[in-house]
Amino acid sequence: MNIDIFEKWDNSTLTYDLKRYNFPALVLELVQELYPDVPSLEQIHRFVPAEQIATMCVHVQKSFGKKKFMTLFDSFAEEYLAPKIGSQKYLIKRQATLNCVIPNQVKSARRLLFHQGIWVSNGRGMTTQWMPLTKAFATNSMYIASHKDSITLTKKVIREKLNLEQFENECLKISKPVEKQPGEVHLFHQEHIHGNVNNETDIT
Repeated sequence: MNIDIFEKWDNSTLTYDLKRYNFPALVLELVQELYPDVPSLEQIHRFVPAEQIATMCVHVQKSFGKKKFMTLFDSFAEEYLAPKIGSQKYLIKRQATLNCVIPNQVKSARRLLFHQGIWVSNGRGMTTQWMPLTKAFATNSMYIASHKDSITLTKKVIREKLNLEQFENECLKISKPVEKQPGEVHLFHQEHIHGNVNNETDIT
């Protein structure tokens, strides 16, 4: 992988035209196909039972496979991501992933454990465009470590054979929440350790 990619996707921020690419509004429309009473993405947890969140996410992700969304994603990548990699060819994921962090998700066994992409078979050449559809702050957001700290902790995990509890405790020491809002994208790559803590806000 070109080293420039690591630098440009090392917990950096991309700002985009929210009017042209109004992903929050488009996703809300998809959610309302199943749950018409949902008034906003921030309030999903008040209208969608926790045990149905996964079904809702699958519905949205499958909808991303429609030509309308694929064309939109292609356009977004060409406008905002291609300039960052120059003349290199690239692929984008066929269907974007929707993560839904409801308040007190630990109660529903929905907390995303800390990890890095390589551990789940993602290659080092893959980058992530993490795009909040609601205001992301404090415990309702993803926590992420720097590339440098991620490498150091990864070596420690292997060297000392840390168990999951020990690993997560170490992650909390080096990670901080991504604070972004719609119209902003957080860029990181597969060597970044990231995950969730329990969402103690009242915002999905």
